[in-house]
Amino acid sequence: MGCVHLSTTNYFESDKSAAASAALVEPLKGHEDFAAATIVDFRAQVAAKLGAQRVWTDSDNDFEVRTSQYGLPSGALWHVQNRAPLCLECGDAAHIRVQIQRAGSGRTTIDSRALSVSDTKSCISPAQATLEYGAGFRHVAWHVRTDVLVRKLVALTGFPVTRPLVFEPVVNRGTPESGAFLAILNSILANIDYVQAAAPLLFIAELEHALMISLLQTCPHSLTSLLESSVPCAGPWQVRQVEEYIATHWNAPFDIEQIAALTGMSARSIYRAFKRTRGYSPKAFARQRRLQQARLLLEEDPRDQNVTSVAFACGFTDASHFSREFSKAYGESPSTILARNRRALP
Repeated sequence: MGCVHLSTTNYFESDKSAAASAALVEPLKGHEDFAAATIVDFRAQVAAKLGAQRVWTDSDNDFEVRTSQYGLPSGALWHVQNRAPLCLECGDAAHIRVQIQRAGSGRTTIDSRALSVSDTKSCISPAQATLEYGAGFRHVAWHVRTDVLVRKLVALTGFPVTRPLVFEPVVNRGTPESGAFLAILNSILANIDYVQAAAPLLFIAELEHALMISLLQTCPHSLTSLLESSVPCAGPWQVRQVEEYIATHWNAPFDIEQIAALTGMSARSIYRAFKRTRGYSPKAFARQRRLQQARLLLEEDPRDQNVTSVAFACGFTDASHFSREFSKAYGESPSTILARNRRALP
């Protein structure tokens, strides 16, 4: 079987949502995983790294593959770029794969159904699939555990899942739905790149959680009907219960599974009750509590803190964004409070 030879397309020229995709320019920089200069070298690495059972190419000339990888709490992000055409036959595993093209073209085959991965289409596939990379193909792939997605869906809806979770594999780029998903992915990539090392787990875990919820809500799948079902209303006491939990666990990743387990209600019920009785979401309440904690750090420990360290400690990876949120909440910047309290030190 030969490898498909696919045309090369400039991602930034052809993608209508290029501005929203700017964070994909240098994905996972500083997190290089492996490089292979021959197909033999690549085979030695790829079985364990990407779950490939067979790997082949039509041309050993100018062969080079480079990969970068960043581990997430429930999966991993990959950036893969290859020069020569390349094919991988991947076996079954407990994750799904979301592929987003950056340059060139590829193709993913699921149960004899061949699907393009290009500047106009992304692909969601089970682990078991045949992946064909055209010459000069570059893409970002998100691997996420299927069991975690199912648990998120149960927490969202409050209904048990009795059927396999299977996604419609074709995602049309440029739609509002794919734009919302890509915006979250870009935020994860940008924050990984911004920190340059291991980004704060609190922030990355919450962004991955948001990415999973976006995937479940915006991409059609075999269990979409559960998200369209009506849900019962949560009571005021359950809202207070969630607020107390968040106030105590402000420095832990915010997760709808915990909220659902705590209240016995679906996350959708809790969110609607918050909107009805509080006018804001549980996530907004968590952000408020973290800003309160940031103010305590600035006031009580000014000698050993700076704005960036306080931002990181309270779940923000961007000090500028933290400063804007803090100033909006308290009417003065964190640097102003820090300077005032340092002057008051003996």
